[in-house]
Amino acid sequence: MLRLDLSEIVRTVGMNHFCEIDEPPFVFDDIEFISPVKGNVTISNSGELLIVRGSFKSTISLECARCLADVRQPIDGDILEQFAIIGVEDSPRRDEAPAIVQDEDNEMPEGLFEGLVIDLRVLIRQSAILNAPLNVLCREDCKGLCPSCGKNRNLISCDCSFEATNRPFASLPELFRQKDTE
Repeated sequence: MLRLDLSEIVRTVGMNHFCEIDEPPFVFDDIEFISPVKGNVTISNSGELLIVRGSFKSTISLECARCLADVRQPIDGDILEQFAIIGVEDSPRRDEAPAIVQDEDNEMPEGLFEGLVIDLRVLIRQSAILNAPLNVLCREDCKGLCPSCGKNRNLISCDCSFEATNRPFASLPELFRQKDTE
């Protein structure tokens, strides 16, 4: 389960909690994990900070940058986050709830905490997005989509004749030649 209750960890300075991650594939917001998510996370209370550290492996689904076909991309992600803890130190009342607050330098991802329950899927998603390649291709020689009719040129050849009429840098070679002759 990727939702953990941190009540005991937050109240106990120096406590470490180890969590094994072995989740079936899932879809979260804007990313789809298509193989099981496996890894581990350690959550530590340093007294002033809640430190979340771990790593995971999975496969995510991405779109080819040229033809928009589905591409399976293996992903190795690391998690290293820290959050300030307030209301714990020298509290005379054990029933007084400590709170986890946002660090001034880092914005806390939406949906990460619900009270003292952390949703590790949010951190896994964040790490997967940061580690995913920007332009993934279904194959090295992908021909992409036809700019005229939109057909996938890897699957079908079309009879469209496409000439780039809007070429903003088309005159650059002529400008360089003029400069060289001056």
